[in-house]
Amino acid sequence: MAQATPQVPVPRAGNGLARRTTLGVLVAIIALLGTQAVVDMADIAIGATGAMSPFSAGALVGSTIAAGAGAALAYAVVNRFTARPVRNFVAIAAAVFLVMLVPVFAVAPAMGITPTGQGLLVAYHLIVAVPLTAFVVGALGR
Repeated sequence: MAQATPQVPVPRAGNGLARRTTLGVLVAIIALLGTQAVVDMADIAIGATGAMSPFSAGALVGSTIAAGAGAALAYAVVNRFTARPVRNFVAIAAAVFLVMLVPVFAVAPAMGITPTGQGLLVAYHLIVAVPLTAFVVGALGR
């Protein structure tokens, strides 16, 4: 039986994981804030405003940092306890992404977020998930 070689190297060092996670978080934050600046300049009606809005800079940055910490922890666990950490982490990341969409559709309308705002929140989830996953598994930022 042939052994499969992973397409991306499986990183083993914790300091490399911290560096890659930090890069993923920074890329996601820059993309989020840039996109939000365009939304603000275009005066797109998203509904919620103010400091408690999910579209505020603090909420965008804070949730991205929390996502990065969670991703790094999850990757460290699957790297330690599974034979195929990249595959398992990507599966976990996809499941978490889908679960995190539930509040976008279940809670956001009660907060006064418009359908356009909900679509923007889905896009923001993607903007965070894609680079963060790519950097954490080592597909980028090696």
